[in-house]
Amino acid sequence: MLKKELNVSIIASIVYIILGVVVVCNPAATLDVVGKTIAILSIIHGIAIAFISIQDIREDNNLVFGIISIVMGVLLLVYPSSLALFISLGIGIWYIVNSVTRIRLAIMLKDVKEVNWVLLLICSILTLIIGLSFLFTPLASAIALTAVSGIMMIAYSIIDIAQIIFLKKHINEIEKAMAK
Repeated sequence: MLKKELNVSIIASIVYIILGVVVVCNPAATLDVVGKTIAILSIIHGIAIAFISIQDIREDNNLVFGIISIVMGVLLLVYPSSLALFISLGIGIWYIVNSVTRIRLAIMLKDVKEVNWVLLLICSILTLIIGLSFLFTPLASAIALTAVSGIMMIAYSIIDIAQIIFLKKHINEIEKAMAK
């Protein structure tokens, strides 16, 4: 049984490597496909919720939710890159707020002798710059994040295959240990 599971895992890892390569080579197209997929799912969900609420008058609050889901899905279908923009802007704002807080903390620690406040200040300024880059170049940032995600998929899959090869070499010992 374990051998079959390991074989399935190898196949899955190979598929993830291929998917990772596609994502790395085409991050903008990947974002477009993800945006359109979420849009279609949102529209289907909205239609289902609206249909259920029309059939059951007690679910009238869900009708509004269904309509909002349909509208959001249509907007995302028309502008699939808006999802990437929203995520990048959110990350940028988060980094900026966090950086400003850390800059304030670094300045507060300036008079403490044992604390390396300059390192905290430098790191906070670097994080602020990264946050501003997300804010001012959200689509490029989203594409870069997507490409990095593809690289991570490839790395994970290679590590997974290496682990599976190791486990397959010791399958008899593993099965004996599992039988106990």
